[in-house]
Amino acid sequence: MIHGGNRLKSNKFIVLITALVAAACAPDEPPTQSAEKSLLDPPADGLGLQYRMTSTVAPGSESYGCRLFQVPPEGLVIQGQDVAFGRGGHHVLLYRTPYREIPSHDEQGIAVDALTEHDCSQGATARWNVDAVLGGSESFGSVGMLHRLPEGIGVVVEPSVVLVMSTHYLNTTTSPLEVDARINVYTMPREDLRIEAGLLYMDNHVLRVPPFGEAAARMRCPVPADFHVVSLQSHMHARGVSFEASLFGPSGAPTSIYSTTSWQEPPVRELDPPLLFPRGSTVEVRCNYRSGEARPVAYGLSSSDEMCQLIGPYFPKDERFERCEDASGASAATWVGSGKATGAETVDCLADAMRREKRVGYGYYDCVNSACASVATEVSAVVRCHQVKRAGDCASRCEGENAADCVACLAAACAPEEQAARDAKSP
Repeated sequence: MIHGGNRLKSNKFIVLITALVAAACAPDEPPTQSAEKSLLDPPADGLGLQYRMTSTVAPGSESYGCRLFQVPPEGLVIQGQDVAFGRGGHHVLLYRTPYREIPSHDEQGIAVDALTEHDCSQGATARWNVDAVLGGSESFGSVGMLHRLPEGIGVVVEPSVVLVMSTHYLNTTTSPLEVDARINVYTMPREDLRIEAGLLYMDNHVLRVPPFGEAAARMRCPVPADFHVVSLQSHMHARGVSFEASLFGPSGAPTSIYSTTSWQEPPVRELDPPLLFPRGSTVEVRCNYRSGEARPVAYGLSSSDEMCQLIGPYFPKDERFERCEDASGASAATWVGSGKATGAETVDCLADAMRREKRVGYGYYDCVNSACASVATEVSAVVRCHQVKRAGDCASRCEGENAADCVACLAAACAPEEQAARDAKSP
């Protein structure tokens, strides 16, 4: 890490690149790169600091690397970022953790020299406890998803917080590849901060793509207060053929706020002035997929999985909103199916999927997405209850090998929600 100071000229907008919590990569080949990006010099003294990772990627291999850093004792107020990475790069990301000192062991209890680059093949979020994304880029030729933060608005990082920098490279050549990734963080004095910013991160886990088939994943999240969104960007993997985000106002009328047919290097929609998401409105994200593979595909971090995300910096910060959670920390999402199954058929399907799979997976999500759209509210209440009870009252019974015991516990704990879904009317 190369340090500079902490002052940024207040009369200028600068680049802030905020990125995804998950890898963005093609299954078989690297992203198209029209030209090498120039690597960054560190910020001038008094303007910020730089995080950097270098490594060598073996011929014909992928490299998932992590490195941990600790922010200064006074903390940071980030007003912008620049990101650069070289040939073969799929992403470079910066995450925040709850750690206040560099750990000697990862979350799996494995000893690691975290101040040097180390393997993160399962994803940074699998090896380290990550609670937010602070920057990075998944687009080689783009400034990333956030081009600027307005004057007086910044992302706050508390004193001595540990950050994780993560890179993903693919070397398709026959020679070793020397790689260099850098993130410049530009800061502002805390006394100049008027409004704290956050990162909208709508992440739909409830998706599945059938073998040699097509599918859609739709998720809605409530807007609990007035928010201003600075920019928007999507994230899908290689089976994604189109992405659409809409804002339903309090009256229920929808407005398209972002769309693309590009899963790779998705465009950034900059919103100047920032777009108001009014209290009482709803954000809907829809991903459409087409697969030419002979296996089913579900949600996951790797290129062999799929994702459906809408991401964008916004203010003022509200963690409930950005994570699509209610006041208790549980999901507030509504998942909208595109099939014809009734609520009763869907409840039975969910139970059968859990018995067969012993855990939530492709079959469970298939049930949700096969439901009729008119029962989305009731079916989503069942899914949310299952999520909460699996981690709570039914945890011990759902961790064992007896799947039927887990299903019975969930059926009892979520009886009101399941009955409401059975009673819901379908057209």
